[in-house]
Amino acid sequence: MRTFNLTALYLLMLGPIAGQETTINWDAPMGIDAAETGYSNLRMELDPDGNPIVLHGKSGSAGGLYCSRWNGAGFDDATAVTAETGIFINDSEGPRMAVSGNKVVVAYQISGEWDTGGRVVISEDGGQTWGDPIAVAPEATEDHFMPVPALDADGDPWVALKWGNAPALEGVLDWNEAEGAFNAATDAGAVLPGDAVCECCASMPFIIGDQRYNLVRNNNNNVRDFHLLRANGDGVWTESLDVDPTNWLINSCPASEAEVALLGDGNIAAVFMSAAEGGSRTYWSTIDPAAWTLLGSDRIEPTLDFNENNPSVSADGDHAVAAWERSDGGYNVMVGVGANTAAGMAQWTANAASTTEALSGHSRKPVIRLKNGVVHLVYQRASDALVHYLKGTIETAGTDRVQAAEWMCSHTESGWRIAGTQGTFQWRLYDLSGRSMASGNSTDQRIACPLEGAAILEVVADGRQQAFKVFR
Repeated sequence: MRTFNLTALYLLMLGPIAGQETTINWDAPMGIDAAETGYSNLRMELDPDGNPIVLHGKSGSAGGLYCSRWNGAGFDDATAVTAETGIFINDSEGPRMAVSGNKVVVAYQISGEWDTGGRVVISEDGGQTWGDPIAVAPEATEDHFMPVPALDADGDPWVALKWGNAPALEGVLDWNEAEGAFNAATDAGAVLPGDAVCECCASMPFIIGDQRYNLVRNNNNNVRDFHLLRANGDGVWTESLDVDPTNWLINSCPASEAEVALLGDGNIAAVFMSAAEGGSRTYWSTIDPAAWTLLGSDRIEPTLDFNENNPSVSADGDHAVAAWERSDGGYNVMVGVGANTAAGMAQWTANAASTTEALSGHSRKPVIRLKNGVVHLVYQRASDALVHYLKGTIETAGTDRVQAAEWMCSHTESGWRIAGTQGTFQWRLYDLSGRSMASGNSTDQRIACPLEGAAILEVVADGRQQAFKVFR
């Protein structure tokens, strides 16, 4: 085996990280007063100018569903999305939002009306005013539960939901412009392995161009992995791709959803939770839609063993960002930043930082969005009856690094030795397409990892980073 330094190729493959430190400079947190309007069911999207539109709600007879909009200096008073009461407000299974241009679509369910209680409301002015509710399936005789909206290339809404019961199927309802109503549900999950989908894990419908996708937690004899569905040009759901290699076996629904972002290299990033390794952990996967293949998947923080949940992802310009909650004696919101490519997700762990460590009490359920280098983050503060909003700017600065001559990689019988490091370092192994294959920590300069062929070995220690191309 031979090794040599490969900083130049590493820069090409993994983006602007080596030789640079990427951080987020956060403004002071701003509270969205939710004492009357609720801090549950937190969602956020951005309008065409990059301003946040925040959806939140309050359950109970005095509750409702509300939209808070950024006005340039703060948030306007919350606007009721609908006058309907009895809305099923729930962090995991409650209302969802989709935005395209100035059109905002919200889908929700009337509690207890699981057959006919699905609704869609539409705003044409960025959430300032709202139209009348549209019934999703007014004549249904079986469950049409947990509608999640999306907008097609023409700006028309479509909805994914859980259809039927025992088994629950993945239903999709298209908009019929002539009728001004939704068509009957079609089975979008017929191509999935097994006979059912996870009955209380929200769908994630989205489009790329005019191609429809839907990320769904499947239920194949209680193996509850995420699969990416794709429809053909006729709107028939003909393809399924397993994008979650954890093979989580669990008897009951974990009530958790995934998020996706379209990356700058044309690939898709997905984030989700799984407890297949014994505890609740957050994961990323990258998918090449052109080749219809899974490029890579790993835990967001593979070397740590805290309970994690509720990951969120966004990508724009040069960067991709993720947020997730971590329980380390109390719930805090973590944020990571990396390159806007399929290789960037592996960089989140090196750049991860808590945004809420200085706060007392729990900070949970984060949603993160990115546009034009500005990061928008919301999360729940139950102890304060608030939604917190943070605005940050991504900054990249040069840093002093150990020169290649100071860190040397040499072959050992079981892997490699990195001479010149002091104390513990992190390492990660990539194939030549940038896909993460293995990772870990070393306390003795040695890395034990069998390999056949060529790969990139990344070493990170004390804020410094170096990459080697290795062969066996």
